[in-house]
Amino acid sequence: MPPLATSTFLQVLLAMLIIVPVVILWVAAVVDVIRHGGSGLRIAAVLVLILVVPILGPLLYFVFRGREPVSAEDADAAYRADADRHAEAARRPVGGTGVWR
Repeated sequence: MPPLATSTFLQVLLAMLIIVPVVILWVAAVVDVIRHGGSGLRIAAVLVLILVVPILGPLLYFVFRGREPVSAEDADAAYRADADRHAEAARRPVGGTGVWR
């Protein structure tokens, strides 16, 4: 019989490895539903699905939710930001002491 402290630690560790990701998934789904809005009936129906079916509900929501349309301005801004990031990285020296001006 293993000592009680070891058994309890392993049980808590296993529970945390399951419970914490499920809670994060659940909270992310609820926040995403409220943030993206839509009609009141749609929000209520999706929240009921997420709350009644704790693991499968958020997974189904994230799989079947529609993607947000991206405007041309947003896409252009993202492209310019990525190009600026690449240009900045190209100006930095490779190797050395890590001190960069």
